[in-house]
Amino acid sequence: MKFRKNDEAVSPVIGVILMVAITVILAAVIAAFVFGMGPPTKAPQVQLKVTANSTGLTITHSGGDPLVLKDEKLTIKFATNDTAINTSLALFPGFTDVETLSPGSTISDYNRNIYNGTVGNFGPMGSGSILKITILDVPSGQIVTDTKVTVT
Repeated sequence: MKFRKNDEAVSPVIGVILMVAITVILAAVIAAFVFGMGPPTKAPQVQLKVTANSTGLTITHSGGDPLVLKDEKLTIKFATNDTAINTSLALFPGFTDVETLSPGSTISDYNRNIYNGTVGNFGPMGSGSILKITILDVPSGQIVTDTKVTVT
């Protein structure tokens, strides 16, 4: 019995498989950019100073990127029991009156219904209460600030 050696048939098959694989990978990369699956948005890098007293809360932008307030979600909780006091920017006039918080600027809330005396059924809001303040950048889903403040 005599075997014939024929190496020519292997090379075209491998070439076709490689071309199809390259085409599929290239199509996936192009689709990722077209449909917005590129790199995630980056949260602004800021340094915020938060203070609280019995009449209100003040946020001072100490440095970093400007903070577009319509893109941020503010949450205020009692640190002792994690009960939410405020999860709406509408209750924080400083966020709704100003569009962008730039370095060196300050916003304050003096909504006495939230900060003076008691807060509904949440308990006393006097001097010594500890609040947990969180600001979330909605477009990126990243936390900009997460701090605890003692009411003076």
